[in-house]
Amino acid sequence: MTHPASRRTVLAAGAALLCAAALPTLAFAFENKAEGVLDKEIVLGSSQPMSGTLAYMGKAVDEGIRTYFDMVNEQGGVNGRKIKLITYDDELKPAKSVANAKLLVERDNVLAMVGNIGHATNISAYEYSSTRKVPTIGALSISDLTSTPPRELLYVLPSPQSTETAAYIDYAVEKLKAKKIAMLYQNDGWGKPAYDIASKQLEKHGLKLVEAQSFERFATDITSQVFKLKQAEPDVVIVYALGQEAVLFFRGAEKLGWKPTVFGAGGLNDPKFVELLGKSPAKLYVASYYDAVEGDNPVIKDFFTRYTKLYPKSAPSSTALMGYSAAAVAVEALKRAGNEPSRTKVVAALDGMTGFDQKIGPKISFQPLSAGGYARRGQTGVALMELKDQKFVSLGGYIDPVKR
Repeated sequence: MTHPASRRTVLAAGAALLCAAALPTLAFAFENKAEGVLDKEIVLGSSQPMSGTLAYMGKAVDEGIRTYFDMVNEQGGVNGRKIKLITYDDELKPAKSVANAKLLVERDNVLAMVGNIGHATNISAYEYSSTRKVPTIGALSISDLTSTPPRELLYVLPSPQSTETAAYIDYAVEKLKAKKIAMLYQNDGWGKPAYDIASKQLEKHGLKLVEAQSFERFATDITSQVFKLKQAEPDVVIVYALGQEAVLFFRGAEKLGWKPTVFGAGGLNDPKFVELLGKSPAKLYVASYYDAVEGDNPVIKDFFTRYTKLYPKSAPSSTALMGYSAAAVAVEALKRAGNEPSRTKVVAALDGMTGFDQKIGPKISFQPLSAGGYARRGQTGVALMELKDQKFVSLGGYIDPVKR
């Protein structure tokens, strides 16, 4: 017969063993709900123009992000946690981007924001989110002002205007032998830097813009600007407009019987824009930050196979690849942040992200703020593409004057 004291000892030992066996599970069940980290889930947020003139871009980016996260979740998530994405519509309006940021941070408790589109919207939202120490991963703006000066918690993709616009000028002058170059640009923090860069790059070739016209964001009529540009008889026109505003330029040129050679802002090489544009007599060149959508990159092919299954009514595009890129950087940062992720750890992971190969274009690098002007700019290389038969064809490899 077992003595009662001995039985108590055996039971206590068994309980201790059970507790010890449970320890790994308890350790893994780390949660920080205030920063969007749950036992089996990580919550991220995004603010996109899901309506308005650039709705086609916001929708494509959001779908691209979700397709990548869906693939990661299908494979078990990041360090055992699935990713949940919450997206709100900002219509590309700064005030709404701020309201969205407050909702995402204060109500939804997101760990970080991912892939937000636009310069003014990103900066406005950042002025709030930075006070709460919430990082923005893969902000999608080509304006140099978004990453200059570098902001501690704002990690920007893709390549900036300082490389894109310079590549346009060089190609126009050196390859197309253009002597007279004009420019149309949006009159804000996105368009003005492109104008400044174009002017400085032309000076290197001993040239000046023969005409420059600007328009206000959400403009519905730019007839007079197009007329003045045509009057200057340029060999090439640099156009920093997107969506409907860009279409207004091409329609205006057609009405005047003008067939310009155009270098358009990155983002115009999107199937939705090509659809909006229709068959235009103009010649269009656009910079891309990724390999050709209709090329033979196997990673892009696989991504778009998944994308079209999830979104059968959407056309694969370079804009969706922008979403892929932002999501890939976010996932890599989360992996590096470990089993107990926090906003601080994610920022540390991003600061040390050098030469991350997303496998769809140039490698991505971020650096500590002390590294200078491109510390918070993930990419600096661009590939030029030409619109032929309603499809964009690459003109060669990546051009990267920064070479970090």
